[in-house]
Amino acid sequence: MSVVTDIKHWFGHWELRRSNIERKRKHQVFNLDDAKRITILFDGTLPKDIKKVKDFVANLSKGKDLVSVLGYVNEKDKSFEHMSSLHFDFFSNQELNWYGKPQGMIIENFLKEEYDILIDLTLKKFYPLSYMAVASPAKFKVGRTPNDIHVFDLSIETTEKTDLASFIHDIHHYLKLIKPMR
Repeated sequence: MSVVTDIKHWFGHWELRRSNIERKRKHQVFNLDDAKRITILFDGTLPKDIKKVKDFVANLSKGKDLVSVLGYVNEKDKSFEHMSSLHFDFFSNQELNWYGKPQGMIIENFLKEEYDILIDLTLKKFYPLSYMAVASPAKFKVGRTPNDIHVFDLSIETTEKTDLASFIHDIHHYLKLIKPMR
């Protein structure tokens, strides 16, 4: 990342910590069996990660009303692998405002939807994905334990060595174990 990008992301995280957009949602606990509407956020820059997420979505989709995915491409432009398709949308650095806040029709549509579960598969600190996780009205949010913004109802500890496949496995495991109170 460039120094300018670092400054933009620092400012964006600072602004996000000061905002109260996350407090406006309804909190509710879901497991994978009870959830009907699930969304996934992830770093979609690398095609190999897109494949892993597509496999995860195929596994989750059975019996669900909707499973959608929003990938962030940490590049100026998207490539062929980043073309939107059924249930998969992508945004790139071109859809960010001056301090890195995502904007545009894809973002607005994502933020209008009320999902039962939001799964953030981001393993690195990316302000655009942090913003989307915070701003989403999803009822139950799951992701890695962040050290800056506390948004997740279920946080999963990761290390520098955690890869996307093992993180997906851990999230799937814990979301199957949860027993919501009725």
